[in-house]
Amino acid sequence: MRKNLFILVFAISASIVVIGCQEKRGCTDSYSDNYDPEATQDDDTCVPTRDKFVGEYYANGTIEDDPGILIAYEQIGVNIVDSTAVGQDGLIIGISNFDVPVNALSAVVSGTYNFNVIRQSLGVYTYWGSGNINGRVMEMNMTRTEEITLPDLTTTLDTIYLNLYAIKEPE
Repeated sequence: MRKNLFILVFAISASIVVIGCQEKRGCTDSYSDNYDPEATQDDDTCVPTRDKFVGEYYANGTIEDDPGILIAYEQIGVNIVDSTAVGQDGLIIGISNFDVPVNALSAVVSGTYNFNVIRQSLGVYTYWGSGNINGRVMEMNMTRTEEITLPDLTTTLDTIYLNLYAIKEPE
């Protein structure tokens, strides 16, 4: 009887030790949407936060050229791809059917649903802005400036504000 009790206690103790020593599997990448801070062993299920932004979008928007004057802009294409060249949260944003096609704006994911377009020059234009995504809906606000030389050889800064509202095309 004592021997059976000893075997039972030993079996229960061994089971507790084995179960307690198992590493918790999950996503261990803090840059991922499904990061599990309690996971001690990566299970290859990590989904990078930037992936929710990647895709083709159909957008409409407005351009504000002069304060208070909005011009409707329709059928703008936005293409977002990931770019680890920019960093762990890097994005490359292309905008087509805009007054000047913009093919390679660098952006960085700045939160679970937000991204920032880093101030950068492409040709004669300088761009910067930010955006967010909620499900398949993206909103992006951009500023574009251009230095213009006037006939009297002085320069002025022409600024345009672009506000886009876009729907991500289903995959």
